[in-house]
Amino acid sequence: MENNNIMKTIMFYTWLLLLMMFFEGNAYSQENYLWPIPNKKAGDDIFYRPQDYIGVADGVTQAELNFDRLIIGAPLGTPVLCPVDGTITHANICYHNCFSCSIDVYGQQTGNFEQDSVRFVEWGMSPEKIRYMNTNVSIRIADGRQVHVSGMYPLRLFKTGETVHRGDVLGTVGYYYKRIKEPCVVISISKNSKSDDPMTPFGLKTTFIPPKANNKTQLTHDEAVADLDGLMEAFEDAFPGLYDYTTKDEFDAFLARKKATIGETISVGDFEVIVRSVISKVRDSHTSIISQTKMEGVLRPSSLLLGWFNDTLQVWRAVPKYKDYLGKKVVSVNGIPADSLKTMLLEFDESSDGYVKSCGDLVLIYGMDNYFCEQIAKDCNITVTFADGETKRFEQMGRKDPAREPKWIEYAYHHFHVDEKALFQYKKLSDSVAYLDLRTFELDEMQEDSVRAFFSQIIADSIPNLIIDLRDNYGGPRKVMETIYSYLAQKPFCTSLYRFVNKRGGFKCFGGSCPVDEEPMAVFAEYEPLPNGEGFVKNEPEWVEPDSLVNYKGRLYVLTNEASFSASTSFAGFVKKQNRGVIVGRETGSAYHQMKAEHFTQYMMPTSGITVQIPMIKIVADTVVSERFPYGRGVLPDYPVNFTPEELSFAHGDSILNYTQQLICECKYIYYVEPEPETSSVEEDARPFRWWWVAIGVAVVLLVGIFGISKPKVNNG
Repeated sequence: MENNNIMKTIMFYTWLLLLMMFFEGNAYSQENYLWPIPNKKAGDDIFYRPQDYIGVADGVTQAELNFDRLIIGAPLGTPVLCPVDGTITHANICYHNCFSCSIDVYGQQTGNFEQDSVRFVEWGMSPEKIRYMNTNVSIRIADGRQVHVSGMYPLRLFKTGETVHRGDVLGTVGYYYKRIKEPCVVISISKNSKSDDPMTPFGLKTTFIPPKANNKTQLTHDEAVADLDGLMEAFEDAFPGLYDYTTKDEFDAFLARKKATIGETISVGDFEVIVRSVISKVRDSHTSIISQTKMEGVLRPSSLLLGWFNDTLQVWRAVPKYKDYLGKKVVSVNGIPADSLKTMLLEFDESSDGYVKSCGDLVLIYGMDNYFCEQIAKDCNITVTFADGETKRFEQMGRKDPAREPKWIEYAYHHFHVDEKALFQYKKLSDSVAYLDLRTFELDEMQEDSVRAFFSQIIADSIPNLIIDLRDNYGGPRKVMETIYSYLAQKPFCTSLYRFVNKRGGFKCFGGSCPVDEEPMAVFAEYEPLPNGEGFVKNEPEWVEPDSLVNYKGRLYVLTNEASFSASTSFAGFVKKQNRGVIVGRETGSAYHQMKAEHFTQYMMPTSGITVQIPMIKIVADTVVSERFPYGRGVLPDYPVNFTPEELSFAHGDSILNYTQQLICECKYIYYVEPEPETSSVEEDARPFRWWWVAIGVAVVLLVGIFGISKPKVNNG
């Protein structure tokens, strides 16, 4: 009996050991990536590891730190193997102007390096630079990390969204960077847009050092002013049309007032408030702070929430014991008049383009909590004076999310959160209405195919009405947006008239770590100088034809709001400009006539560590200004739906969508009629028009006669 127990124990531990070995081996195979060079083991032929310096042996130029890349040598033309299973998120051709920055404005139009080279020669690029043009492929894996493989010459095109497998051939070994003379392939990894260790996943002892966060909490007056001056230099250097919506004198005076508010020291959080106000003054929805916020919030909201509706400051949410105050008009808070409060809060509106009003309107609704109490007053105990003369102090709540009524959780979730699994959805609301909710144009090519299939289906089903919901759509690639609009367009449409940049190259804030003895490559080589010397322009109108195979001809209703930015503004602009459908909701967040986008640089202020994204191209879509398209405004709705507390609380469901369905039921559609050319009709003006020409003819005959009489005769004898 005892022997049986011993045998059972031995068998138990044997199976347990085998099971552990199985899981350990499986975990190892999942953790360790495949080395990208065939017939080589992990660690072979590494040129540079993280923390190595590029160019140490040059003796002429300064060395450049390799912060996060694994650079592996191999003969030119060697196949490059995919290290992991994953999904393609990005594929492009790029050139490294310096080791720490690349230029990817070229895109990937072919899958053959020789064909690409012909195109680059046509652009006037030298053979030396063409050699170092290379393909970069980004692969998202199951744990959320992105594996980036660079230094390749392409063998084929990749579709974003397509699946690739460990061991697939991605390309062939090419040249990566002008200061690395040998062919090589480069591996880097990122997680949540931050550099990650590229060595441990291959089972190698790592030299990678994670980036350190900037933990500075206080700035001196001089440090803060220097950071602001540096930001303005970056704007003047790279941002096209800095003074489109304000004058230089106005901007300088504004900046001087902001600098005057800085004492001997300032917290980094308070300094970020100033930076946000400067961005607000730029009036551009593509310019933003992209570093982790340093603003300090008390996060204990007041028992009342105040907001502006129809230009009136009122109580629109309250805890139950103060519900009798709902709807009461407010004239001041903490002794500050309502108009002055409005000016303060609008400085936090860094999202608005040009003279767009809708983004600021949203800030005025929720900004008393987020900005006034937390950032300006630094105290959520507020003293409110009402229009009826009552003055009362309202205490802050002891927890982050007080039970205020009415709730607006549904609106807030829809507005401020995007479910990546629901970037778009489509359905039939009825036999006569189809609905496409596009939360972004950041779709991969597989998702684009799904959207195209949706259009094919509603065309086949002869559905007469289509609602496209672009609310809270922050934009995405213009190419994707234009492709989707081509399924709706009934005639060719111009997507842009021209593009403008400040410089062709040599940007101070772009690639600041480039070796000092080398001339930076022209980022915008194809742009031509303006005659006045103030910038460069690419004057090539771009047109897109309607799709000849998939083309929906029914009625179109496009929903927009204050968070319909960038490409979604352009889409709505096409619809309205071509009278292809109607816009329902609120003004788009980006301006219609022009927007700064498409190519960006990031400027990090050296002392505070605050990083600002700055667009480098101004895209001009239209130059015709009219009542329907006022300058500097977003796309204005044909059927507007203003903010109300009922909408924000979803008291009656989705008010904009419900209103649109009501318009469809009532057969309300396009009411704008293109005016006739400003010339009189033939019937009305036929006789006067002909008599004018008769009079002119008679005058000419008389002049000829007079000339003939007065001309001396020539003697031919």
